[in-house]
Amino acid sequence: MEIKVLVIINPASGKGDILEKTEEIKQNLIKQNMEPDIYFTKKEENAKKIIEEHKEDKDLILICGGDGTLNEAVDAIMSDGNLQNISVSFVPLGTTNDFARSLSIPIKDINVTSKLLETKAKRTDIGKFNENKFFCYVAAFGLITDVSYTTDIEKKHKYGRLAYYLEALKRLKKIPTYRIKLKYDEKHIEDEFIYGGITNSESIAGFKWFERGEILLDDGEFEGIFIRKPKNIFGYIKILSSLIRKEYSENEYILSTRAKKYEIQSEENIAWTIDGEFAGDFKDVTINNEKRAIEFAVYEEENKKY
Repeated sequence: MEIKVLVIINPASGKGDILEKTEEIKQNLIKQNMEPDIYFTKKEENAKKIIEEHKEDKDLILICGGDGTLNEAVDAIMSDGNLQNISVSFVPLGTTNDFARSLSIPIKDINVTSKLLETKAKRTDIGKFNENKFFCYVAAFGLITDVSYTTDIEKKHKYGRLAYYLEALKRLKKIPTYRIKLKYDEKHIEDEFIYGGITNSESIAGFKWFERGEILLDDGEFEGIFIRKPKNIFGYIKILSSLIRKEYSENEYILSTRAKKYEIQSEENIAWTIDGEFAGDFKDVTINNEKRAIEFAVYEEENKKY
């Protein structure tokens, strides 16, 4: 009995050379007694739409692209109650590949598609953003959160993650603040923040926030980091020091949290990013953790670090 695989490839991911590998991916699957059904994302037909139109009778969804492509697929799966038991395999081809690194998935390794029968099932938490959006690893607002989708794609191809860092430096010239009401668990906080992020990943937009192994992807809770507006330049230096050391508990400017649900209200619209893509402007946001919602088929090379 053949395993039916829906293959979704983003031809713009990474340096844009994935098209040359398409036949190799197809043959890798066929050799494993798999029946590949291959589609390429386009501006008018993203991964979510492809899944919605070609999901029938599929046993596995294979995503070859960046975090944004994976987000589109996860959004489709979570939006369709009949798909939440399907397995997802991911070949990360993006610039930062934050979620893949947290899952210890080999980066930009097409050869993994020849070893899908050797994968292990890993269920991960998924975030629900308000009532109709889902995310894999982060929902955030404020400082540098738009870097991943405002950085020129040609610069991404040429410089890789360095392009993000260069774009981030531009943001430091003018840092906006947001007055919000934050509720998580039984706690209520009102303050001015320059950044807020609810995450299930060690890194965001290529910037590492947590030590390896510190984040559990299936515990039913998200880590939240909220950075208050410093009073002076020394406050910014103190924040930077904490970010470098990844120690937040002793810094009065950084609120480090862990919770299943977050509610955030503001008087003005705030631009939000989910999984590196613009999600829209909102005054009210509710984020829920959908525990162990999706199963990823993960191939891990023994003792290899990513």
